[in-house]
Amino acid sequence: MSTYTQMRSTQGRRLILEIIGEAEGHLDANELYRRARQRQPRISLSTVYRSLRLFRELGLVEEHHLDGERRYWEASTRSGHHHMVCLGCGRVEEFRCPLTETLKSRVGAEEGFVVTAAEVRLLGYCGDCQRAMADGQGRGPALERTVTQEG
Repeated sequence: MSTYTQMRSTQGRRLILEIIGEAEGHLDANELYRRARQRQPRISLSTVYRSLRLFRELGLVEEHHLDGERRYWEASTRSGHHHMVCLGCGRVEEFRCPLTETLKSRVGAEEGFVVTAAEVRLLGYCGDCQRAMADGQGRGPALERTVTQEG
């Protein structure tokens, strides 16, 4: 019996886990809350946050800080990948890197450290944003938001 089935299974928790499992990308808590309310209008944002914290502790979901501002969530079954984040539009692409496994074992062995996870986040500009910048159409919404917030 899994740890989750030993915990109290509520309708809200089941729904949140289901939405995360169905997601094609990474969801922040607000998007998760919006999707959950479409199916269960009485669910609260605090239920979403409490459930995410529980699911992370149980190893059912992974938390990522992709844009440096918000937390994004995805099902743990999709682990073993890393992320490229476009600074222009905010798009996130997943990629796999076999070198990461080598690094984990080599550095871990050299330092006497058991490495259980590694996260690589590459920042840059997707092809669409590169073309937009080359055409003089600006820097894209994500970068403009960052520049505006920072000063």
